[in-house]
Amino acid sequence: MILRFTASALTVLAMASGAVAQDYPVQGRVVTTIVPSTAGGGTDMAARIAAPLLENELGVTIEVVNRPGASMQIGLTEGANARPDGYTLTWAVLPTATSIYLDEDRESNFTRDSLVPVALYYGAPFGVAVNADSPYTSVTEIVEAAKANPGGLRSGTTGYMSTGHFANIAFQMGTETDMATVNFQGGGPQVTALLGNHIDVSFNSIGELLTHHNAGTIRILGVMDEVRSELVPDVPTLAEAGLSVEPIGSNIGLAVPAGTPQEVIDRLSDAMAKITQDETLQQRMLELGNSITYLDAADYTTFWDAVDARFAPLIAQAKTQSQ
Repeated sequence: MILRFTASALTVLAMASGAVAQDYPVQGRVVTTIVPSTAGGGTDMAARIAAPLLENELGVTIEVVNRPGASMQIGLTEGANARPDGYTLTWAVLPTATSIYLDEDRESNFTRDSLVPVALYYGAPFGVAVNADSPYTSVTEIVEAAKANPGGLRSGTTGYMSTGHFANIAFQMGTETDMATVNFQGGGPQVTALLGNHIDVSFNSIGELLTHHNAGTIRILGVMDEVRSELVPDVPTLAEAGLSVEPIGSNIGLAVPAGTPQEVIDRLSDAMAKITQDETLQQRMLELGNSITYLDAADYTTFWDAVDARFAPLIAQAKTQSQ
């Protein structure tokens, strides 16, 4: 059956859409924010720090729900296919999200165009860590051991095709080493494995490693960023340690399904701009090892596209490693 709309009918539809955007958010409704990873992880904690501030700014209840699984593919798929009305938002983690729709083997039912960037929230630099009982006291010692015994060291990541996986690949490519890659379902399980000496080296965000580093149960040996972390100022960057490894970290922001009215996107982007100026939020995020890196919808879109271009070549390399 072919549907035909008259000009008056189309006008009514346009007016209805405009009314929804103008009234957004409707008082009494709940805005759901999807975290595509496990509760208690870095993304989850950052989302829950932002939630009460977004509630105050938008004047509605913000519900944080966890949809972990398949290296974030489950949560991102749900977010991309949600109704485009501004009441379902997704915390997108780059470059993990990039790998889902650029890797044909994952058979994603959404594409880059399925998600519209709203605002970049923060960046999470990654570190290289070992168990406190490890014989390695520097990243150069890890490199030496890996070269002396190719495939002998077990390197843990935060998930197949996750930022941690790409960090692991970048480290091995930059140092010309070969380690046995072990992919976990999130940063938490990976840290647990490191604490239990089930892996030799961890590639994870500074925030997820920090508590255990401060407790003396693990040691962060190198920071995969261009500058040192304020929270572990004595730990050198990989460049300072003499290694030619590309800096890699996660960047997390809000996205909505394609078709969401621009007025709604602008309202959400403005709300994020305001809450990221909150000093308490900034301090709590710093304590988690994160840096506020707000970008509005337009700049975040440019940033996201650049991430796609940068990490596309690493996907083929990631696919050769253990899932």
